[in-house]
Amino acid sequence: MAIRTCPYCQKVVSAGTVLANSYDLVCPGCGKPLEVSRISRNLSVLLALISAYFAWRAATYLASMHGAIGWLLPVLFSVVVYGIVAPLVLVVAGDLSLRTGEHVPHVHAAAEPSHGGHGGSHGAAHH
Repeated sequence: MAIRTCPYCQKVVSAGTVLANSYDLVCPGCGKPLEVSRISRNLSVLLALISAYFAWRAATYLASMHGAIGWLLPVLFSVVVYGIVAPLVLVVAGDLSLRTGEHVPHVHAAAEPSHGGHGGSHGAAHH
């Protein structure tokens, strides 16, 4: 199967669409709900973590020459490299599959009061 193709209609989904809508992805050809396969996500995370580790190691070497701010460079470099490598791997090796369970967005609604309503004298003393 080709990279970023719908498993149902074989239409290729653009890389930008996969990256921007990876949790709410819909095939532009047939309209079926899609998701990035688990193996693609796991591969992306694994390669990004390995790359971040090597960036951290390189930045640790460079940080020894920068004194007080040197502790920040390894953290900054590893986070930036992780943030770049993970989506790039999804673009290159992203395999799509049909979404099995319908993704229902979580809506934050106001909690209903546990009693029958709001009275006007909560905590007020009656004289």
